[in-house]
Amino acid sequence: MCDHALTHGITDPGRLAEGVRTPAQREAWAVAEPLLAELISADVLLIGAPMYNFSVPASLKLWIDQVTFPRATLDLKVVVTGARGGSYAPGTPREPFDHHERYLRDYFHGHFQVDDVTFVNAEFVNSTVDPTLDHWREAYRRSYADARQAAEALARQAATPAASTSRRPA
Repeated sequence: MCDHALTHGITDPGRLAEGVRTPAQREAWAVAEPLLAELISADVLLIGAPMYNFSVPASLKLWIDQVTFPRATLDLKVVVTGARGGSYAPGTPREPFDHHERYLRDYFHGHFQVDDVTFVNAEFVNSTVDPTLDHWREAYRRSYADARQAAEALARQAATPAASTSRRPA
């Protein structure tokens, strides 16, 4: 279907079904179409995605593979909430290993021209289960409190009358 869309210059998601020609493609489209329709209709996309092995969970990658189509533009805001075992914040030694945030920013910009992506992460979560990381527990508590405060602020912002109107032009 993506090859058909590219070959025929299709950028309107409403026309993607034109590329469905075989029984296998119909079966694949039956899975992808409702996910894509839900994404296209959203003003805000909320993703809960912990960092697994420096990147996104396999289940999120599977969803991404179903909703990706060529040369699309979506008008939406993306909020990603997550938990990380350590700290990958700017300036930390593990910052270069953060393939989670970078991947999602690159994905939404590269596939949908979406730059409005906000991350809310609780870090040092492993300190709650690994006794050798006890010395990071207070940093976890601060990070968790900050993440919760940021999430609540985003929720309040989304609940305001100005934010509840559609971002799409009438």
